[in-house]
Amino acid sequence: MSETFHLCPQCGSSEVTTEHHQKFMVNTGEHYSHSMKPHDWNSPATCLTCNWEGRRDQLKEHHE
Repeated sequence: MSETFHLCPQCGSSEVTTEHHQKFMVNTGEHYSHSMKPHDWNSPATCLTCNWEGRRDQLKEHHE
């Protein structure tokens, strides 16, 4: 079974990050929801090597 790696579409680096967003109620500070998770297709993505910024669905997939 092959493993999938996500790579930067600009420089090909595997040093990429995605974001996790949470929402909280303003008046109470209570947690409301996880509005975006790192595995969501539209999660913001950043390359730590070349500083490319985009979305997770724009990353290139590499199978080994």
